Amino acid sequence: HPNIVSVYDFDRDGRNIFMVMEILEGKSLSQYIREIAPQGGISFDKAWPIIKGLALALGYAHKKNIVHSDFKPGNIFITDGGEVKVLDFGIACAAVRSDRQGHDDTVFNARDLGALTPAYASLEMFENRDPDPRDDIYALACVSYELLAGKHPFGKLSAQKALEVNLQPPVIPGLKRRQWNALTHALALKREQRTASITQFLDEI
Repeated sequence: HPNIVSVYDFDRDGRNIFMVMEILEGKSLSQYIREIAPQGGISFDKAWPIIKGLALALGYAHKKNIVHSDFKPGNIFITDGGEVKVLDFGIACAAVRSDRQGHDDTVFNARDLGALTPAYASLEMFENRDPDPRDDIYALACVSYELLAGKHPFGKLSAQKALEVNLQPPVIPGLKRRQWNALTHALALKREQRTASITQFLDEI
């Protein structure tokens, strides 16, 4: 997919396991957000190509039953040509489908190793529930909010803590009501209340 980094090879050299990826020149989204933070984010029109690229990458993965599970600005790259690339796909978590698992299937779930980033992890990830596309949708909404506001919707607090103190994301000035409603729907702390799919997220926003 054009918005997912290309991986050409995996190999082993003694005890070192490595992969060969395409060369990217540009900056991480975390660096980009640090640069726009002082001005309070960027306009929706400017953010939209980035948000759309990220959403399309996740939507493609979800159709293949892959949930990223560690989607965050540090795992996103913007090239000098303006392309958006999502990194670390498939390393984090393959969607676990208990009905499809054979007794001898190898299932790698990084959550068992505590491999999540608290500020972008959904509530259900802390509860160790099965991976779900809505985990990535929560993280996408956090990243989208940061682009538009220059800061995390819950001040980098975890979803657990945000629920505990009943925190609400501050309204972003300049957003249309429809866009704000779409964003807050995707930011819902409980999975059952959150946007169900990337397609729905794109339609709503």
